Amino acid sequence: MSNQPRIQAILLALGGALAIAGCSASALISPKPPSTSTPSDTTSDLHSQHQSSQTPPNILFDAVALENAQHRLQQSPDHYPLTHAAYDNIRQKADRFQHRVQNSPPPVYTGTRRDDYRQAATTGLTPSLYTALVCVIEAAADHCQTTIDTLVAWAEADGGTQVGQGHRDDLIGAGLDIGRLFHYYAQAFQLVAPQMSPREQQQVQDWFLALGQQIQTSHRYWLHHLSREGANNHLSRHLQGMLIAALYSEDDELLDYVLEDSPWNYANLVRDAIYEEDNPDNLFRRNRDFSHLPIQARTGEIYDRHRSLPHPPAQNDIYNRHRWWDEDVTQGVGFAYSVFHLEGLILTAHMAELNGLQYPEQRLMDVENQSIRNALRFYGQYYLDYPWGREDCRDIEDLEPSPDPYDGDCPIAYEPYFGENPKYHTLYLFLLAQDYYPEDAAFYEDIIAANEPKLIPQAHPLHSPASVFTFIYGESSQSPAKRR
Repeated sequence: MSNQPRIQAILLALGGALAIAGCSASALISPKPPSTSTPSDTTSDLHSQHQSSQTPPNILFDAVALENAQHRLQQSPDHYPLTHAAYDNIRQKADRFQHRVQNSPPPVYTGTRRDDYRQAATTGLTPSLYTALVCVIEAAADHCQTTIDTLVAWAEADGGTQVGQGHRDDLIGAGLDIGRLFHYYAQAFQLVAPQMSPREQQQVQDWFLALGQQIQTSHRYWLHHLSREGANNHLSRHLQGMLIAALYSEDDELLDYVLEDSPWNYANLVRDAIYEEDNPDNLFRRNRDFSHLPIQARTGEIYDRHRSLPHPPAQNDIYNRHRWWDEDVTQGVGFAYSVFHLEGLILTAHMAELNGLQYPEQRLMDVENQSIRNALRFYGQYYLDYPWGREDCRDIEDLEPSPDPYDGDCPIAYEPYFGENPKYHTLYLFLLAQDYYPEDAAFYEDIIAANEPKLIPQAHPLHSPASVFTFIYGESSQSPAKRR
């Protein structure tokens, strides 16, 4: 590396902790046993210590959180209804996949088309997360074997690693599609790895690295050819996927790239994607006055091309959406894309936290003056003003952007206008937020209470596994249900 990375990690292990400051990423990748090494030891020495570690990286949760969820599952559903309902959802999905595999094993996708990859992965790979959970929770040997067989089959064939190599349009989306689904089967591998042979484990780790490298290829294409898109949602999913690959393959350079070396590394992407009042150069709000908005709405909005202004047709009259709405933007997807972007940023920071990764004296979740917290405040208000199932509101599609002060009507009517309702399948993000920003816990609790049926949504297969997050975090010690 030409520059010494400015990254710090706190590496945790069952027997103790070792803090290493000012080291390169090779020392930062996952928990490892305490060492007698000093911070002045060479990078290669620290890396060799890491390679001896048998602790797989954490992706969605750690062992303690899973153990606590299992304990709640053993209690009465009257006491922990969310935990039981979420696990029922997980079990149903696991059983469907188990039945599908036994009758006709889904083929591994080795082609180059992103659309075909998404279909193959969501039917034949990502459901392994659910069979892995049943494997661990119920010691179900058949579900364990299904998970292992699925992972090994995809690893042996290098499934998904060719996506994007055939056509420019597929390369543009390859990093997004691999990155957005990676956490499913990476977590599945973390759960069943102890039951796999060393050879099988290495096959999967090598495959993960190849996937990460293909994501990086897509990311670099964005940097060189699509800079006009700004801090697009694709980029957050690139970082999310590359971080998983770096953690599992112990690839120091890839980890440095995610956290430090990419022009849109994690900190820079948060800086450019989320508007802050003290960042007037943000592409989203340049040359616009938002002083009429409530304070909660003056900061925290996320850039996306399908929502963001100024687009050229909008620069002269930003409050007349009929002048510009169909000009290079798509109606009704702004909220979805913006929260999808936020989700990628949060999941990346969450994985870093689970594995002891941080910038010097700062969690990834806190970079840029806690911009992620501000974004949760901004978008969270929509979930309160227009909660799931509420029918006494005006249709949000009927509202126009307005320079006038917020009038308190439902749904929220201040200028940051989306033309659509909130996306309730991401409600689980507010469960995670309770641990990271406890000072806003009451706000998150109100959001969750107003939309609780959607904590276990009938989600699209491309969406994150909300029922898994609800199972792990929905009634944890920091949740409203446990405090009441």
